[in-house]
Amino acid sequence: MRKLTVALLVSICLPAITWAQSDTLRFNSLSEIINTAIAKNPTQAVYQLQIKQARFNYKASKGFIYPSASAAFNGTDNLHLAVTPIPGILIGQPGTTFYAQFGKKYSYNTGVTLGQDLIDWQSIFQSEVAKGNVKLNELQQDSYVQNLKEQVAKLYFTVLVAKASLRISSQDSVYADSLLILSKQRLAQGVTDAIAVNQAEINYNNVLQSKALSKQLYDQGIENLKILLGAKPAQELNLQENVQLNNFSAGEAAKIGADRNLDVYQQQVSIADIQRKSQRSVAYPKLSATAFFGAQEFRDNFGFSLDNSSLIGYRYIGLNLSVPIFTGFANSNKYQSAVVQKQIAEAQYNNALQQSQINDRLLVKNFADYSAAVNASNRSFVLYGRNLKLNQQKYQEGILNMDAYLRVFQDYLNAENAYLNNLSQLLSTRATILSRQ
Repeated sequence: MRKLTVALLVSICLPAITWAQSDTLRFNSLSEIINTAIAKNPTQAVYQLQIKQARFNYKASKGFIYPSASAAFNGTDNLHLAVTPIPGILIGQPGTTFYAQFGKKYSYNTGVTLGQDLIDWQSIFQSEVAKGNVKLNELQQDSYVQNLKEQVAKLYFTVLVAKASLRISSQDSVYADSLLILSKQRLAQGVTDAIAVNQAEINYNNVLQSKALSKQLYDQGIENLKILLGAKPAQELNLQENVQLNNFSAGEAAKIGADRNLDVYQQQVSIADIQRKSQRSVAYPKLSATAFFGAQEFRDNFGFSLDNSSLIGYRYIGLNLSVPIFTGFANSNKYQSAVVQKQIAEAQYNNALQQSQINDRLLVKNFADYSAAVNASNRSFVLYGRNLKLNQQKYQEGILNMDAYLRVFQDYLNAENAYLNNLSQLLSTRATILSRQ
C-alpha cells in the first residue's frame, strides 16, 4: 500500500516538475541565446513569409513565357439584320437598287483561343525586378539578424552588469548599515554630531536607491530578452554566466565583419537600374502570336445543335506586332523619373557606405578607449575597496574620525558607479562588434 501511494505521488508531481522546468529558460553563454533568438524570434517568421511571398511573385512574373489558353462560347440574336444596297442589274433589274439582308437571325461561336508573347521586353524586365525583390527580402532578413544579434548581446550584457551590481549593492548595504549604526552609537556617546549621522543615512539611502535601479535594469533586460526570444510572458529567463568585476578583462577587439545593412542599399540600386531598363523597354516593339480553333453555327430559329452538319469550322493563326510611336511624352517622363530614382538609390547607398565606414572606425576607437577606461576604473575601484576596509578598521579603533570615514565610503561609491558605467559602455560596444561576426 505504501509503494502504491509513493507511485501515485510521483505520477502526480512529475508532470508539475516537468512543467516548472519547461517554464524556465536557461542559457549558459551569449552564443547560445543568440542562436535561440535567431531561431525563435517572431519577426524572423514574418521575414520568412515575406521571402516566400516574393518567390511566388517571381514565379507569377514568369508566366509570360508560357502560352495562354481560354475557351469561350457566345450567341447573338440579330434583332434586325443590317441592310446592304446592291445594284439591281445583279438580279435582272437594271437601273434599280435592291436592299438585301445577309446573315441569319441567330449565330453562335465557340472555340479555344491560344496566345503567346514572342518578344515582350517589359515583361522580361518586370520578371527581373521580381527576382531582385526576392534577393532584397533575403538581404533585409540578413540585416535584421545582424541587428537582432546586437540587441540580444546588449541586453545580455546589461543583465550581467545588473547582476554584478546587485551583488555589490548587497555588500555595500552591509557597509552602509554598519556605518549608520556606528554613527548613531557615536552620536549617543557624544563623540560625533547629527550631521555625520545624516550623511551616513544619506549614503545608506543611496545604496538602496542604486540597488533598486539595478534591479529595475535587470528586470527590463530580462523582459526585453523574452520578447526577442519569442518566449511566453509567464516563462522565466535565467542567465548562468556572471561578470567577474575584480578581474574583468575585455580582451582585444575582434575584426569587424561586413555590414549587412549596406547589402540592402546595394540591392536597391540594382533593382532601380532594372526598373529604369524596364521603363525604357516600353518603347520597344512587342510581338505576339494568337490562334483560334472553333466552330460557328447560324440559324433562323432559336436553338442550338451539336450536329456536325450544323457546325461550321472556324480557325485562324495570326501575328501581332505593335510599335509605340507617340504617347504624349508620358513614357519619356516616366523613364526620366526611373533614372532619377536610380540616382536616389545610389546616393543613399553612398551615404550609408560612408557613414558605415566612419562608424566602424569610431567603433574600434571606442572599444580601445572604453577598455582603457574600464581597466583604470577597475584598478581604482579595487583600491577604493581596500582603502574602505582599512579605514573601517581605523574608524573602529578610534584612529579615524567619522567625517573622514564617510568621505572614504562616498569615494568608494563614486568609484563603483564610474566602473560600472564604463563597463556598460564597453560591453555595449563589444555587442555591436560581435553582431558583425
